[in-house]
Amino acid sequence: MDGKSPHSSDDLDAAIAAAVAAGVVVREFYDGETAATYAKGDGSPVTDADLAADRAVRQVLNELCPDDPILSEEGLDDELRLAASRCWIVDPIDGTEQFIRRSGEFDVLVALIENGRPVVAAGYQPTTRLMVSAVAGGGAWVRRGDGELEQVRFEPAGDRLRLATSKWFGAPENEAIVQSVAERLGVAPTRPMVTGFSPRLFLTPRGVDVMLGIRPSGDQTMASEWDVAVADRVFHEAGGVVTDLAGDRFTYNKRVPHNLNGLVAAVDPESHARVLAALQDERAARKTSTETIQG
Repeated sequence: MDGKSPHSSDDLDAAIAAAVAAGVVVREFYDGETAATYAKGDGSPVTDADLAADRAVRQVLNELCPDDPILSEEGLDDELRLAASRCWIVDPIDGTEQFIRRSGEFDVLVALIENGRPVVAAGYQPTTRLMVSAVAGGGAWVRRGDGELEQVRFEPAGDRLRLATSKWFGAPENEAIVQSVAERLGVAPTRPMVTGFSPRLFLTPRGVDVMLGIRPSGDQTMASEWDVAVADRVFHEAGGVVTDLAGDRFTYNKRVPHNLNGLVAAVDPESHARVLAALQDERAARKTSTETIQG
């Protein structure tokens, strides 16, 4: 990064360098169509590109921040991180399924956690060389290829509120509840996304204002920490809000690195409050209906 930029710090430069290094490796596999695919223990796919990108991120971070532990989707968990105030959280390819399908809809995600919250974030799309980054108190920024660095400030959604969910955040099983919440808000939900919670999806011109993660009932665990940490920091720096279904912010670098109790991410506080209220009303109505039937 340009040392004169207001959006610069040693940690941010490290995050960006790691994301770009991994992105270069991923792009080589993508262009060459040479990445073999394997199944992980949970049945999800992983490719040679994921593993090579993980090595690239680690090489950069180990060189620039040698004392910091790393939590990565594709690496063994280093439990020393639990005693550390700083920890890097990494997804070498967020959207491996889309990488395999060659849609271009995947990112390298690198975030620095301090005392349970993301303070630095870099999300890099290798196919377009689009970088979205953020640092606590320093704003959110985007660079498109070799273009100029531009600050990201979300425009409020207003009455046109566009509500979305994703296959990674409860769809299609949550179709009925998302539709009901949309009706309470007087809007129509968009088609469920096939991608995760990437901050670039909310850049201008954006097609969605709120990402909702909810299941009709039961466990509301939503994705892993590496799926959300980058977008969490970017959203808050750009004027948005990211919380669980109770309106509480997520904490990171937990022993079990999963985000709990759903997801409500909105581009402005007013939209977030509206969606949260509609969700609470809908869930209360469903609980009352269930109790009436059982009674």
